[in-house]
Amino acid sequence: MLKNNRFSKQIVMLVSAFLVAVIGVLAVLLISQSKNLLQKHMRERMLDIAKSAAALLDGDDLEKLQKEDKETEPYQKALGVLRSFQEQVELKYIYGIRDMGGKKFTFTIDPTVEDPGEFGEPVMYTDVLYQASLGTPSVDEKPYEDVWGRFYSAYSPVLNSAGKVAGIVAVDIDANWY
Repeated sequence: MLKNNRFSKQIVMLVSAFLVAVIGVLAVLLISQSKNLLQKHMRERMLDIAKSAAALLDGDDLEKLQKEDKETEPYQKALGVLRSFQEQVELKYIYGIRDMGGKKFTFTIDPTVEDPGEFGEPVMYTDVLYQASLGTPSVDEKPYEDVWGRFYSAYSPVLNSAGKVAGIVAVDIDANWY
């Protein structure tokens, strides 16, 4: 009888250990899947915001804007569109970018109240930003770091009436939060 009892305890212990291992593996898989799905949805949301803002901007006006135009109606209208997204969607950073050629990009319109990017100031180059300059809306898969922090960004081109890229709208999400 004692032998059967010891054998039963061993079986219970083995089955319990197996179940704990299986549950542990399933937990890791489910957490990993959830994390990947959440990141995918965040990238899609960022891109949707950038595309929506880009669609509301006038590309013909945007490509003509200069630093001196801050008080003009086209500049204020574009600033209002970006500021509206910033406030309504509670974004910390949404801004305009201009392709200067040679893989160099600069800020255009930045509605950020504290420490905005100045018109004409260089923007950190990423391959995804370059894709947007060619007309393809894109989102960073890896974070980058600049003077404002560490971010993932979504970029959407703003087209002029001829269908050419007149500028780019960028939406940044803090990498630590992401």
